[in-house]
Amino acid sequence: MKKILLLTLSLLLLTSVKAQKITFTPKWLPQSQFAGYYVAQEMGFYKEAGLDVVIKHPSASEFAVDCLKEGRCDAITMTLFDAIANIDEGLEIVNVLQTDLHTGLVIAPRSNDIKSLDDLRDKRVGIWRTHYYQLSQIVNNDHNLNIEWVPFVQNVNLYISGAVDATMAMIYNEAYNIYSSGFENITFISLADYGYDFPEEGVYFTKDYVEKYPDNAKAFADASRRGWEWAHQHPEETIDIVMKIIQNEDLPANRQQQEWMLKKILSLQIDDESGKPTFELDEEKIEQINELLLKNNRIAKSVTKAQIKGE
Repeated sequence: MKKILLLTLSLLLLTSVKAQKITFTPKWLPQSQFAGYYVAQEMGFYKEAGLDVVIKHPSASEFAVDCLKEGRCDAITMTLFDAIANIDEGLEIVNVLQTDLHTGLVIAPRSNDIKSLDDLRDKRVGIWRTHYYQLSQIVNNDHNLNIEWVPFVQNVNLYISGAVDATMAMIYNEAYNIYSSGFENITFISLADYGYDFPEEGVYFTKDYVEKYPDNAKAFADASRRGWEWAHQHPEETIDIVMKIIQNEDLPANRQQQEWMLKKILSLQIDDESGKPTFELDEEKIEQINELLLKNNRIAKSVTKAQIKGE
């Protein structure tokens, strides 16, 4: 009996040690952009990895990175561009998983007369208050566009009302709203076509967390990767999971919009050569971002892949 009790206590202790809580903050509100993480939670991948994961979204007006800096979460999603800029500024973060290999950043003109970046010279262009502002400034300077930036939070009302000549948009998000608002003949200007095809979302922990709990960070990355792989194989079931998350947060839920978003997001994860997601950082892309940031005096020195990976 004593041996049985000891064994039971040992198993309980082992379970409690494995069930490590991780608070994860995606960069935006609940949507298909983060489907793989919802899948990993819903399908029990995190639980199987011994993790108790809490997905806590930021508000529409705050940065996920601020949540990380203030200790309100353990991990966030961040673009590679922003990660390099933040590391240069002294933020010690570690990339444990790279999901998006390409950018979905586009500019949506209101007129068919605007077909290229040069056509945006001296125009009014909408821009998010919280994201992509630094890259937008670099594009503006690189092409001597003299754009007047008009900030918005999360919608395309400025664009629809005609208050701007064009707006920054994500092909998987605002682009859908623009199409569905009657602008079906608009041709988007993709920044990828102008040499700005930089990897977007990746998962970042603080370096301190990774050093203290390396197994937890790896387990989270592996389970999240399983979630995204499952999403690639089961898109319809994935949308069911996404819709449940959105509805639980009492947000407006449009299934067609979320299907559009998931399809675009999954396409951004595909490697051009292999035709499959790699979930790995591309050293060449890191070098391209460094060169761009250095040229525009946005960082003091190059940030290496080893730094980003915490090696």
